[in-house]
Amino acid sequence: MSRRNEDFDELCDPENPQIIKYEDILEAAKRIKNFIAPTPCLPSHYQRESGINIYYKLETIQRTGSFKERGAINALQLLPRDNQKIGVVVASLGNHAMGICYYGQKLEIPITVIMPTCVAVIKLQLCQNLGAKVIVQGNNLVDAQKYARAYAKDKGLSYIKRDYPNILCGYGTVAIEILEQIPCVDAVLVPVGSGGLVASVATVIKHLKPECLVYGVQSERLPTFFKSLEAGEPVTLPYEPSIAEGIAMPYVGVNAFYNVKDKLDKLLLVKEDWIARAILHLVENERFVVEGAGACPLAVIIGNLVPELKTKNVVCICSGGNIDAVLLGRSLDRGLAAEGRLIKFKVLIKDFASAYEELMKLLAAVGCNVIRQFQDRIWVENEIYRVEIKVVCETRGLKHSLELKRLIERAYPEACSFETEPFNDDKTCPCYAKCK
Repeated sequence: MSRRNEDFDELCDPENPQIIKYEDILEAAKRIKNFIAPTPCLPSHYQRESGINIYYKLETIQRTGSFKERGAINALQLLPRDNQKIGVVVASLGNHAMGICYYGQKLEIPITVIMPTCVAVIKLQLCQNLGAKVIVQGNNLVDAQKYARAYAKDKGLSYIKRDYPNILCGYGTVAIEILEQIPCVDAVLVPVGSGGLVASVATVIKHLKPECLVYGVQSERLPTFFKSLEAGEPVTLPYEPSIAEGIAMPYVGVNAFYNVKDKLDKLLLVKEDWIARAILHLVENERFVVEGAGACPLAVIIGNLVPELKTKNVVCICSGGNIDAVLLGRSLDRGLAAEGRLIKFKVLIKDFASAYEELMKLLAAVGCNVIRQFQDRIWVENEIYRVEIKVVCETRGLKHSLELKRLIERAYPEACSFETEPFNDDKTCPCYAKCK
């Protein structure tokens, strides 16, 4: 970034990054304690199966559903009173803006939120419900941020970005609580998007308990932070949608990157399917509703990507719970498919009622529940008297699915194929690690 660039931000300058200190985070903790109560750090029901003593730091129960509140209230309180009266501008896809809006309303600070066209409607509405002025501008978050800076300059408002030092210091209070609640913690797993949370957590952990491991977790769909660590400097990647939408960032925070690059023990990438499985597990077994980003730490455990943490005390930061109903439904279905509990296959049968009956009896005999089926008589090549049946079945798990697969293949040799992830080698989950 050049100083000649009209979009230059002196608080996010790669040539002069703002380094946060533990003492700054400690002051932030004192500042926000009257607004934010410590969130619980609860033991998992998955400890015996995983061999890891897992604890969930539930930032999902914050008033706006994510850890972003911590940075928001710290930054707003540190604004001069005159600036508070004039107002604040933020650019966000949701969680950052909602935290700013909520505490802006509490402190009677006018808030303007710039959101790109790809923002979830529910998050836009929540910001409006919290009294903010919402402007939809730009195709992505980078465009929205550029517009927000120009808007703030034109209107004389204060611009607050998620990578600013006061925001990062607020985030770091999560780690202070973790060490107070689980003093014997051996490792902390942190979702990584632009990097603010992991940078502030690592700053606290490595200051107070250097032997404690800090692992970052990111979806391989958009591994911006991972690529930045490889390059040794912040890089920008083309945006890709992800089930972990809260950390699907095409760029990294300049301050976050330079604060954490020498403190992070490992950065792990996970496939989308493993994130879906983690969301499913948290709903079914822990009774927590967690968004994709917040489920990433558990995803590496479910995928057995961290065997070195067996028998260790590990805290997974569930960073947020703001997942809309449609995406939650899709995530649960995808998790079921990834676990082999939803099976999709197609089979050619004679176009007679007796043939349908035979197929349904086979499925009933093995104890499968038919969720959906589709009959194709038209686009069946070289087959005029047979129909292709596409079926989605619910099973009890991968073992049960394999039983179904063997049964169908015996009954319809060379006339069936399974299009489901547990049986496809190219759908397995590769994982990557970036050691410091």
